[in-house]
Amino acid sequence: MKIAIVGERERASAWEKHLRKLSVVKEVTITTSLSDSTGLDAVLLIDDSKENLQRLLHSVKGGNHTYLISKLPTDKALLEKLYHVSEEAHVNVQFTHWPSLSESMNWIQKEVSKPELIQIKKESVPLNNRVLSEDEFHHQWTDELALIIKWMGGNIHRYEVKPIVIQRSLLGLDLTLRFENAAVASMQFLASAEKEVHQRIFSNRKVMANCDVTKQKVRIYRGNDMDRVTIQEKKFDPTDTAEWSVVQFIKSIQLQQETIFSPYDALRTANALDQIKSLMEKD
Repeated sequence: MKIAIVGERERASAWEKHLRKLSVVKEVTITTSLSDSTGLDAVLLIDDSKENLQRLLHSVKGGNHTYLISKLPTDKALLEKLYHVSEEAHVNVQFTHWPSLSESMNWIQKEVSKPELIQIKKESVPLNNRVLSEDEFHHQWTDELALIIKWMGGNIHRYEVKPIVIQRSLLGLDLTLRFENAAVASMQFLASAEKEVHQRIFSNRKVMANCDVTKQKVRIYRGNDMDRVTIQEKKFDPTDTAEWSVVQFIKSIQLQQETIFSPYDALRTANALDQIKSLMEKD
């Protein structure tokens, strides 16, 4: 495969190392523009600018399977266009939604395949105790929303949204999503905390997974025939996540399968995010 990495050279070099380890990759080029490359099999687009979805769309229209390495985009109109164009062109698109790409979350998903309940608690310490802008505030919890939507799969039946607002400054959010299949997801986010807290809990009637995201430690709880609860604990190394994500992107192209976090996943997240923002404004 011939792959181009489009973006700033220092960041591109780090991703090049991951690609060079793959035997299927025969040629890797680093460039600042897609127009500099022809005859590509895939593109890694490193772009956190406001135009990244437009550049992604340009790459897809050029027939390139593309992995966008950036914050998760939330422009609903552009994501809808991207979804339709990529489907029609049979082009794979993957986003760097790190929760979906992490080894710990993939292990939990195998253990708790159909959660009836997801609970997320996240508390962040702001730099220099400053108040976050509205965009920064929403970015802090959008990845968690995307994780919920990706895992639950079904349609959201009801939104329960309560923001914490002090003199027009957003400091927190309490969110409950009730799905049509009776599953429930809740998230409590605090943007101005004393210490960092990040916990995700997934459960059904047979098993519960409790993940300390900051320590990348997971505890799995199961009942046994003796009416006791057994606990399995496992730790993960997050330094392998970027390399694993590249492997999964290449595999999706080879097997002609959907990527781990696709335009459809991003679009569903953007739709839910718009609904939540609208309810926050009405509060």
